[in-house]
Parts: sequence; C-alpha cells; structure tokens
Amino acid sequence: MQACFDKISHDWIIAHVPTDKVMLSKWFTAGYLEDRQWFPTEAGTPQGAILSPPIANWTLDGLQRQLAMTFGQPRWIGGKQISSKINFVRYADDFIVTGPSKEVLENEVRPVIDRFLRERGLLLSPEKTRITHISEGFDFLGQNVRKYNGKLLIKPSKKNVQAFLTQIRSIISENRTAKQQNLIGLLNPVIKGWADYHRHAVSKRVFARVDSEIWRALWQWCCRRHPNKGRHLLTAA
Repeated sequence: MQACFDKISHDWIIAHVPTDKVMLSKWFTAGYLEDRQWFPTEAGTPQGAILSPPIANWTLDGLQRQLAMTFGQPRWIGGKQISSKINFVRYADDFIVTGPSKEVLENEVRPVIDRFLRERGLLLSPEKTRITHISEGFDFLGQNVRKYNGKLLIKPSKKNVQAFLTQIRSIISENRTAKQQNLIGLLNPVIKGWADYHRHAVSKRVFARVDSEIWRALWQWCCRRHPNKGRHLLTAA
C-alpha cells in the first residue's frame, strides 16, 4: 500500500475500532519530538510506534471477509469443493490475493480492494502492486514464490539476499580493527536470524552461495588485519 502508516484515516479508526476512543484520539494527535521541536500529527500513525502494528491490523481487518462475501465462499457440489479461487494472505500491511486469471484480478478483485482501502484513507501503491502469473513468480516478505514446471517453490528473494549480504559486508567493513571474537559476536546473531527465517524455504543453493560470500569477505578482513602472514598461518589462526 501507498504509505500505509502515513495515511490511515483517524476518523475511520476512531469510529470503527472498539477501544477507548478518547485515549486513541489523544494518541493520534500527540505529535512527535525531533531535535527538541514538536511536530503535530494530523494523519496516519508513527511507524515503529507500539500501537502502529495493531492499528494497521485493525484497519485492514475485514478485507478477507469482504472478498469472500463478494466472490463467494467455497461450496461443495457433488462431493467436490468448488472455489472462486480468490484467496487472501496478509501480514501487517502487506498482502497478496490469488485469482483464476489476470482479468478477474484486474477488473473484479482490484476495484473491491480499492473501495475497501479508500474508505480507510488508503491507496494501493503503484510501485508495489502488480499482477503476475505464478509461473513468473512474485516476492512476498523477503521470499520469492514461483512455480517451476508446475511445481511451487518458495526461495529467498534476490533482493532479500542482496540486502543481507550488504548488511554483513557493512558490519565487517565497520569493524576492520575489531578483535576476532567481537566481530564473530556481531555477525552470529545476524546470520542466525536470517538463516532461521529462510530455513523452511528452498534455500540450499542460496545458503551455499551466501556461505561462500561471507567466507570471502572474512578472508579479506583477515588479510587486511594480518598483511604479513601467509595463507597457511591465517588458516591455522
């Protein structure tokens, strides 16, 4: 969506969310401080604030139900389940919708989503929103979902892998003079967290490539730290 946290309608949230409306209204208009200067908040919510994720969920809650009401729930006919093939998956403010064809998604599903979001002060992001065939695949939450010769595979996305390697190289570069154990302490949580996130996906080849790239970056770090030591001494160390 287009700047979700910046454009959520205060009026819609206050009118529809069953919570303390006075307190919520005060929180919306509390503003924020930057360099000891106060700035008012007239729309949206502060991204990263403790209430921002719940508010995003409150705002988008009901979209799945709206799609089901519009296109129908799966039905059993003659012992077979007949589905409209309109499926919805959401995580916070990111979501995907599947459909039987590009035409259905473009001409029937998207207008329903547009109306739902507009009521809440939101719009679909032109940069992030695209309609694609499953054989071409798409990225969602750092992973690529795609069918290869009819087989669905979920892999770490190229952008996610590149961002991870950039982060690793940045940590190594910023700690050129650090002790070995300190650098290991900085890298291990980042590597473990990323690997744990993707371990359930088809990641074997990506992990092998990432392992090679990290080894290369660390080898360069070692050579920089110990320019007078040979390969065998560095390996032994």
